Amino acid sequence: MKKASLLLLLILATYCCRGQKEIDFKVGYLPNFNYTLTQEQISENKVTYIASDEIIQNLKNNGIKNPTVIKDTSFLKSVSKTGEWNGNEFPIAIELLESNNPTLVSGTKFFGTWIDGKTKIDSISSPTMTEEKKRILLPAMESMINQIEYPNKKIKVGESFEQKNPMSLPIAEITIEMEINSIYTLKKVENGIGYFDLDQVYTLKSATKDYEMELEGTGKGHIDYDIAKQFFTKFHLEMEMNLKTELEIFSLELQTKSITSQTTEIKKATR
Repeated sequence: MKKASLLLLLILATYCCRGQKEIDFKVGYLPNFNYTLTQEQISENKVTYIASDEIIQNLKNNGIKNPTVIKDTSFLKSVSKTGEWNGNEFPIAIELLESNNPTLVSGTKFFGTWIDGKTKIDSISSPTMTEEKKRILLPAMESMINQIEYPNKKIKVGESFEQKNPMSLPIAEITIEMEINSIYTLKKVENGIGYFDLDQVYTLKSATKDYEMELEGTGKGHIDYDIAKQFFTKFHLEMEMNLKTELEIFSLELQTKSITSQTTEIKKATR
C-alpha cells in the first residue's frame, strides 16, 4: 500500500512539474544575428464560373476553361542580417538569395532599421527593378514584414493565445476583405524549443462592392519556437478556403488550397 501511494505521489509530482513548464514568449529580431529563411508554398486555385451558355461560350472562345485550375509553387530563400545596437534600434539588411518571383529576383536587397519591435525599410537595391517599382514596393514590403504582431507574454504548456489579422483578396474587379483568426497552443517544451499547434479560421469582413458572398476557410499547422533566440525556426501551415460570390453577369466559386513550409536558421553574426 505504501509503495502504491509513493508511486502515485511520484506520478502526480511529475505531472505537476510538466504542467508548470512555461516560456517567456516574444518574437523579434535580435542584434548581431543572421537569419537564413527558406520558404516554399504549393497552391492550387480552382475557379468555377456559373453563367448563361452564351457567357460560358464567350469564356471558352477567349481561352478560359470552366473550371479553371491554376497550380503554382513559389520558392524563396533570403538572409536577414542585423547589426549593433544604437540606442533603441539596430540596422537590418535583407538579401534574396534564391527566388522564382519575377519581381523579387535573386540579388534584391532591402535596407532598413529595427526599432521598437518593428522593421522600417529605407531603401531597395535590385538588378532589375525600376525606381518607380521600388517606390511602390517599399511600403508594401514594410507592411508585409510588420503585419503580424505577436504578444510578449509568459505561456504555460497547454495554454493558448489568439490573434486576429486582416487580409485582402482581389478577385475580378472587387477586393474582398477577410479576417484570419489564429489560435496558437503551446503543446510542449523540449531542449529550448517551444512546440505550438496553429489553428486558423477565415471569415468575410467586407468587399468593395455590394455583392452577395459566402466565405469559409480553415488552416492547421505547427510552429517551432527557439526560446533563447526569440524566433520561429519552423513553420508549416495547410489551409483550405471556399468562396462563392454573385457578380453582375455571372457567379463564381473559388476553391483554394495551399501548403506553406518555412525554416529559419539563426546564427550569431561574425564580425
